Amino acid sequence: MLKEGDFRSKVAEGCLDQTMAYTSAVNFVWTAVIARSQWKYLQRCYRYIYLDAGHIGQNFYLVAEALNLGACTIGAIYDDELNNFLGIDGKNETTIYVGVVGK
Repeated sequence: MLKEGDFRSKVAEGCLDQTMAYTSAVNFVWTAVIARSQWKYLQRCYRYIYLDAGHIGQNFYLVAEALNLGACTIGAIYDDELNNFLGIDGKNETTIYVGVVGK
């Protein structure tokens, strides 16, 4: 966890101003540290990072369903805005996916 608090406006802005990112109970912003995959997979690391993000999203939906919560993943994001908000550089570590949860 990089930040804790009420950052609904910042996350919603980073998600192309999607209302669900503002009205959700919890927002998850997933990032990737590129070097953790790149040392092994070279340029294919980006493919695997995004495949893994999809797997995370699938499990995110399964857990939300098991807890009787509503969930949605968001891939339509402003990378730079969310990276700046989280204090990451967008090169070594970058935002890749957002998940929102609520009732």
